[in-house]
Amino acid sequence: MLRRLATNDNRLFPDELEAFRVAFRARRFRILFTDGILSEYQRESEGEPQFQAQPVLDGLSRRGRTYYLDEHRLNRSPVELTGFPREHREFIRDALAARASYVITRRQEWLGLSAQTSSYGLEVATPRRFVELEG
Repeated sequence: MLRRLATNDNRLFPDELEAFRVAFRARRFRILFTDGILSEYQRESEGEPQFQAQPVLDGLSRRGRTYYLDEHRLNRSPVELTGFPREHREFIRDALAARASYVITRRQEWLGLSAQTSSYGLEVATPRRFVELEG
């Protein structure tokens, strides 16, 4: 999602950019990030296409659109996550520990596992579904 926001191309990513507009317009939503989540973004940015999350997050932070949590302060209760790739579990664990409402993604493997996270109060949704629910 942050890659889509960085490109800001409404022709290529209309659903993603509309999801950002809905979230920010309501002023009820902010993008959660922790060192673990940022580290995962940086690992992914090493592949093509190149993407640097930190400048995007810095810009959003200046506008009050992000929420940084020191992951050492997160109250992590044991959570059983099956099916999520090991390298992506930081996103889900941190979102659950921070009591986030949504993880917005197009990753099919995550969407297929949303029943697991919804029992913890975390909805895994596509950008279009998020807009339908909150727009």
